[in-house]
Amino acid sequence: MSLQRSMAIIALLWANMLSAQLPDSLRQSGEEVISMRIEQLEQASDAGIDLSELTDDLEYFLENPININSAKSKDLKLLGLLNDIQIKNLLDYRDKYGIFYSIYEIRAIEGLGQNTIEKIAPFVVVAPTAKKITSTKQYFRGRHELMLRFQKKLVPQAGYIIPADSLQGSKTGSFYLGNPNRYYLRYRYKVRERLSIGMTAEKDPGELFLNIPQALNDNISEQIKKRRGFDFYSAHLEMKNLGIFRSIIIGDYHVQCGQGLVLWTGLSFSGGNAPSAFKRFANTLKPNTSTNENLFMRGMAARIDWKKLDLSIFYSRKYTDANIKPGIEPYVSSVLEGGYHRTLNELEDKNTLLQQHFGGHLSYSNSRFRAGVTAFKTPLDIEIIPADEAARIYQFSGKENYNAGINFDVLLRKTIIFGELGYSMNGGWAVLSGITHNTDNGSIFSILFREYNKKYQNLSAQASGKRDGNANERGVKLAMELAVHRTMTLLLFTEHFTYPWLTSRNINIFRGQEHELTLNYKPLRNSILSLRYRFTKSIVKNNDNLNWLDEMRFKQKHKLRIQARHMVSSSFSIKGQLEYIRVRSYLPEVKSRGSLLLFDIFYHPPSIPLKLSFRYALFNTDDYDSRLYAYENDVLYASSMPAYYGKGFRTYILISYKPLDWMQLWLRFSLTNYTDRDIISSGTEEIKGNKVPEIKVQMRIKL
Repeated sequence: MSLQRSMAIIALLWANMLSAQLPDSLRQSGEEVISMRIEQLEQASDAGIDLSELTDDLEYFLENPININSAKSKDLKLLGLLNDIQIKNLLDYRDKYGIFYSIYEIRAIEGLGQNTIEKIAPFVVVAPTAKKITSTKQYFRGRHELMLRFQKKLVPQAGYIIPADSLQGSKTGSFYLGNPNRYYLRYRYKVRERLSIGMTAEKDPGELFLNIPQALNDNISEQIKKRRGFDFYSAHLEMKNLGIFRSIIIGDYHVQCGQGLVLWTGLSFSGGNAPSAFKRFANTLKPNTSTNENLFMRGMAARIDWKKLDLSIFYSRKYTDANIKPGIEPYVSSVLEGGYHRTLNELEDKNTLLQQHFGGHLSYSNSRFRAGVTAFKTPLDIEIIPADEAARIYQFSGKENYNAGINFDVLLRKTIIFGELGYSMNGGWAVLSGITHNTDNGSIFSILFREYNKKYQNLSAQASGKRDGNANERGVKLAMELAVHRTMTLLLFTEHFTYPWLTSRNINIFRGQEHELTLNYKPLRNSILSLRYRFTKSIVKNNDNLNWLDEMRFKQKHKLRIQARHMVSSSFSIKGQLEYIRVRSYLPEVKSRGSLLLFDIFYHPPSIPLKLSFRYALFNTDDYDSRLYAYENDVLYASSMPAYYGKGFRTYILISYKPLDWMQLWLRFSLTNYTDRDIISSGTEEIKGNKVPEIKVQMRIKL
């Protein structure tokens, strides 16, 4: 018997002793994995972007784990937690030794350390392989899923107070047309590996729904009477594995190629700080199921597999939100992504710009090498003309753009080399390249270099970087995940970046750096202690014409987080977290501090189909610059990561109840109580008082 197989048997026996490791504890571990990934997206959270698009796959696999005895490479890539080397080693091991008998058997696989196993454990399962159904009956053996959600802040906001009839025409941006409720509807019929039919509809708070407020004057009522119903609709039909067609999509979809430097619609994790996440896995084509209203394509797409060639072609014709400046020849001053249509001003920007995209992606791949070519054209019906500022000289201007590029992956025994080169019609270019190396004990080392020329113009690029559009940026980042001990892992991350050209009217040089150290220690089987320190530094050179000499402005942020989680029993767990931030700016010198202390409880009564999540958090920050973020558990397929700033406390309780096998209910109540103010926010979002209570209710029917 081989040494590896002997180790696998020992691992299987050891796993049988872990009877306390029940699904509840695995789900909590899975939620921690999701929170670590989503917390990298603070800026997107501030912008109000729906981040659930990024967590949908992991949330789905928490409920429907991937069977590693039948999983293909493309299935494991969807997790985003394994790199190419680890996936290949896992599949090679299965081909050589047969099916797995325990998830812990993969400890015997080269390059998969304890930390990797713990990250993927909540999302995979070891089970017998299911028989494939090849008859037409397979299309009627899918699952129906219907999701209904209601959400509302339980305090009045200034935007819902409609001014007097005579003032409404001059204050069209100061009041909302709809009620403060958020409605969400999602339906999906899915046959795994064969068929997906889905529809999503949403109304944001403040948007018009069914009834027109009686307080509106006749002129405004006439303008909006045809806009009733959900503000946003999305639908798709996807058929998979039809002969040479790997996928055909009609409706709304995403196109994601290479590393996102040429074409990537929808959201992305932008690489993250973990070395295994530096290289992206592009889905090429996938249906859109999110509520981000301007970040997808609408039309038709097809993906064809033929031997070692993979061809994807697409056509999209979709109206998107934009600010149109009137004149003899109207033009677009900015393209909008927020998706809010609450006021008359916001409604005027809705679906005003016709965007078309057509092109394709062709790739060749074998077990060790992959190379691809992407090209597409973007015609617009109205010309885009950015503001006349020095910082916007190189931004896209016109009614048509063309982008093309190449990407490659080279898989050696323990090393991955990858990269992408992008080109725009005006002669601008951008390049990205990286290396990931695995060791036998599961340690991972990655480095990523990027050089985005200031002339590069792309309306659909989302590669790793700090700025939208992947232009005017240069940087390098390095990360190491070290298996220090079987109970301890260490993550080291550093990044240096600069913006060579202007980024605003007065800034002509910007340099920044980020450093992070994370230590995870598992002293007991059901306990984990985490320590994270993050340091960021930026240097801005001010070029104010009133000054004889340019001034260098420095800004530093220190963040320290200590987190402890313990599984008291198979149905009860607790978590505590302490976080501290210190911000220091120079010229003029300003110092601010912030702290956050939170406590979480998760409880699942063994005899009742009920799950409870509770949090109580205390926060104290000097200003918005010293704000802190913390990921919160939410209803299924929803995300929550509020910014904590000021002084006060925040609490929430999330209840999940499953009265029937085909029905599940969620109730979430949250309350933020400020102790340093009597008025919260400003403008249309202003609240008179110091409390923000919010309720969210969701029902899912699954047949």
